[in-house]
Amino acid sequence: MHHLATKETRLTFTFCKNLKMKIQFLGTSAGWPLPRLGCRCEICASKAPKDTRTRTQLLINDKILLDAGPDTYKHLVLNNPQKIEAIFISHQHHDHVLGLWDISHIYNRQQIPILYVTQAVLAGIKKIFDTNLLKLKVKVIKPQETVHLKNTKITYFPVIHGNTPAFGIKVKESKILAYIPDFNKILPSSQKVIRDCDLLAIDGSSLGKIGKTAGHISINDGIQIAKKLKAKQTYFVHLGHKTATHKFLEKYLKENGDSNFYPAYDGLELNL
Repeated sequence: MHHLATKETRLTFTFCKNLKMKIQFLGTSAGWPLPRLGCRCEICASKAPKDTRTRTQLLINDKILLDAGPDTYKHLVLNNPQKIEAIFISHQHHDHVLGLWDISHIYNRQQIPILYVTQAVLAGIKKIFDTNLLKLKVKVIKPQETVHLKNTKITYFPVIHGNTPAFGIKVKESKILAYIPDFNKILPSSQKVIRDCDLLAIDGSSLGKIGKTAGHISINDGIQIAKKLKAKQTYFVHLGHKTATHKFLEKYLKENGDSNFYPAYDGLELNL
């Protein structure tokens, strides 16, 4: 009996160890989708499916939502919204929060989703919504405080995004995802939190200086930042109008980064 119990324990441990974090890139654009309305530039005129982009949003293990922009309804209508348990918001800008309205009205949901948010970001959300009408549970957490959701640990870490209070989101299971869609500087203390991360999803608002706006980095900046952080894989999100087509970016990143740099695209699914 003793040997049988030991064998079962080992099998259970092996099974848990092999579980992978499921990451879905529901959207990958900057504040406005691609193609832009009325534009006929190369990226907007492209017929390639990967050049059609909606606002950046990630779904983890079908249950944890990172950001909730205006395309949330479109993203979740085919992704079992009833399973959503938790929502984390990087900052208060409209392209990251307007979908909270739709999330608050899900039929046949298994539970009321919990919005885990810092006080600074919640204050910004309250300027847009009466949070009492959202029908979500709201839990205010502090930067660097870790939320434990079964085997998943989620932590907000501060970043600089102009004058807007903003945070990256660290998701840890057996491996680490660092999600930073909008920023122009990562504080040294935050760099320590995500150094050597397994997957970095990072701001790609512009390719270089052309189209680069205050509060954001370029893809060229991001390559250097990712190398400094020693990220094992880097995927660019929040891709803006002054980047390039997906096909061009794939080649550009291999030549100017290496084989571990990629442009994310809507619908991309990874198991980490």
